[in-house]
Amino acid sequence: MSEPLELRLYAAPSGLYLTVRGWLDATTAHLLGKAIAVALERFEADQLTVDLADVEAIDVAGIATLTMFQAAALRHGVTLCIARPPAAVRAAIHAAGADVLLAVAPADEWEPPIDDERPRRFTDARRSCLRPRTPAGRGRRHPC
Repeated sequence: MSEPLELRLYAAPSGLYLTVRGWLDATTAHLLGKAIAVALERFEADQLTVDLADVEAIDVAGIATLTMFQAAALRHGVTLCIARPPAAVRAAIHAAGADVLLAVAPADEWEPPIDDERPRRFTDARRSCLRPRTPAGRGRRHPC
């Protein structure tokens, strides 16, 4: 049984930055696909970096989703980069014969903001959260 997949999309100096946390498998790969599709359709950027540092496991469905959306990104004129894959994820990608995913390196090593639950009053000019978290039941929007 897989764990829920957490996705967060940020605007970074080099383009869009999508962090992925959890298990990227047959039951959650469609969520990653939807997030990448939304990023490609709604936001203009030259690069979309998918940060896999917090991915605990990946299977063929997750690798296929990344490969499929790497091709879709190229059709949109966007470079899809895989950043910081753990050793197990890198080994799974290599075993699946999808080394092309690891061939494109991110333009810079921008780190996403620290994920803390404290409300923030001001934002750093270098980055901005495109969709901040809101607690369930609260309808108002918080600044990033």
